[in-house]
Amino acid sequence: MQNVRYLPAGEGRAFAHLGTSLVFKDEPDDNGDALLLFECRMPAGNGVPPHHERNHESFYILDGTLEVEADGERYSLGAGDFLSIKPGTVHSLHNPGPDRLRALMLTSPGSQHVQFFTRLGEPLADPENPPQPDGPPDLDELVSVARECGMEFGRP
Repeated sequence: MQNVRYLPAGEGRAFAHLGTSLVFKDEPDDNGDALLLFECRMPAGNGVPPHHERNHESFYILDGTLEVEADGERYSLGAGDFLSIKPGTVHSLHNPGPDRLRALMLTSPGSQHVQFFTRLGEPLADPENPPQPDGPPDLDELVSVARECGMEFGRP
């Protein structure tokens, strides 16, 4: 493990998942599984349905809007806003548009999310232009992989 990690702008392992691009900035393999920090670029209309997980999750909005429903409350986050969610809290994410969302997202520990995104996502050369899905996702596979990675979709 190196003591310092530097990434120039636009660098980091990138994946496309359901039309959204994810660029890993600080990965668990580089920090003893303390966290995963990634830049998320989500098109208008995309989101993540209600789920809960075993890790801590935080969101810092760079551009656009992220609607988060967590613990029965709805938050509309804009540029500069921050939200943190404790493990086990049911939450959903949605970009209401009209613009693309760009946010830094942090999960701690981070290895579960890395496993989820690398198993279900596809490596991406250009995070600015992730491929859009050509059909609905395989929900059975998504739910199964999520469960293996410490995430449960739906409400407990």
